[in-house]
Amino acid sequence: MKRSMLVYSSATGICVGIASVFLFGVGAWVGVVVLVLGAGALGAGLLYRHTTLLVVAAALCACALGIARAELYTNSENNQTLQHYVGEEQVIEGRVVNDPERRETSLHAHLQVEQVGGESAQGKLLAILSRDTQINFGDRVEVKGKIALPESFETDTGRIFDYPGYLRARGMSVLMRYGSVEDVQSGDWSVRKFLFGIKHAFEQSIERALPEPDASLMEGMLLGERRGIPEDLNDALIIAGLIHIVVLSGYNISIVAEQILRLFGLVARKKIALVLGAAAILLFVVMVGGGATAVRAGVMGAIAILARYVNRPAAALRALAFAAAGMIMWNPAALLYDPSFILSVLATFGLITLSPWAEKYVTFVPAQGGLRSIAASTVSVQLFVLPALLYYTGIFSVWALPANLLALPLLPLAMLSGFVTGLLGLISSFLAFPFALLAHLVVEWLVLVASVAAGMPLSSFTIAAFPAWMLALVYIPLTAFAVYQYRSFTK
Repeated sequence: MKRSMLVYSSATGICVGIASVFLFGVGAWVGVVVLVLGAGALGAGLLYRHTTLLVVAAALCACALGIARAELYTNSENNQTLQHYVGEEQVIEGRVVNDPERRETSLHAHLQVEQVGGESAQGKLLAILSRDTQINFGDRVEVKGKIALPESFETDTGRIFDYPGYLRARGMSVLMRYGSVEDVQSGDWSVRKFLFGIKHAFEQSIERALPEPDASLMEGMLLGERRGIPEDLNDALIIAGLIHIVVLSGYNISIVAEQILRLFGLVARKKIALVLGAAAILLFVVMVGGGATAVRAGVMGAIAILARYVNRPAAALRALAFAAAGMIMWNPAALLYDPSFILSVLATFGLITLSPWAEKYVTFVPAQGGLRSIAASTVSVQLFVLPALLYYTGIFSVWALPANLLALPLLPLAMLSGFVTGLLGLISSFLAFPFALLAHLVVEWLVLVASVAAGMPLSSFTIAAFPAWMLALVYIPLTAFAVYQYRSFTK
């Protein structure tokens, strides 16, 4: 029996188990029944050496595991006490557990609450503070404000954004708008605090070396930070279908890592190049703070490299199933309530399964420098994430494909030059200048492509909102097509 069947059935079982708890309120007793059925199937499969029964047993046992994990997660949510204070103005004491996100008019901090009004409390809260507030990861703070429940809201495209679900995936059920900081005590040293300090120094280095909006766009590409990008440029990136370049994702990392591997491959053996490439991905994750998003992007990027550069799509697909299941077990709410996680998994799956097929149809793109590989990756990823993007945003970008084909071949150069600029800028602005000039020229090209594509006639239009079951109906044949092409290539 192929190991891949056990991996895929187990990953599917975990997803089904977790989803059944969140969507249908399945209890622990159902998990026990499923586990008993799984044990029975396992015994019969071993007794009769029946492959199908063993696969079913793996799926059932994994489903029971998913139910148990989701039950623990929901029980932990139910034990939180912050909901008792909704509607009240209180003084909250807690610890900052994220790198506070400084936006255009506010600062968003995640607080692990320890006391409310002097009484012990448990839970996690989003504190929306004044933009000028100076707090850091690990600091202990006292914040005063009104505790409220998050509410879903309608977007510009008519979509209902599930804001409570978005916060739930981040472990929060309540928020405090217009909070004020009463007291701050610097937190103790920690590895994550040290990494975030490196990240901030790196950001300041880029901001010294590049003018705006180049610096903000570069921080978006390297760090996933979109806070400083002008609204008109952000809108142009969305309309042109290029907004993903300023979202820290495995797709972006894989494109850059593949070019780094090709560069190392010119001067070193393949195994050494792979080690150096892996070190480059690890360094990148460390430099951007080592947060959950960065780690996920690094893992997805490494899996994509396994499929594309090492040419082992079967191993990459198993690694994707294993990694996705592991991330869901770590944070079960991400399965249904974290669009960035869902899109990241879909993009990586599309890249692994459809890139070889797409490469047959982009022969007009030169193969030199990996341009054809990038073009094929672009087509495959765009094709597989499009339905999900339409579901979440409703914006169909007419010129997305040509815009991506014009922009993405230079994305590795943009990110690499920006990364070197930030590193050397920590030492000397003079050393960083040549790379900053190169980064500026490439970023200006990306801005030009986005602006022209967004300004074209009928550049985009809005798709009417559709239910989740319709999205599932679209992905069933699309996934079947992708798997068929994948199997044709791996035979």
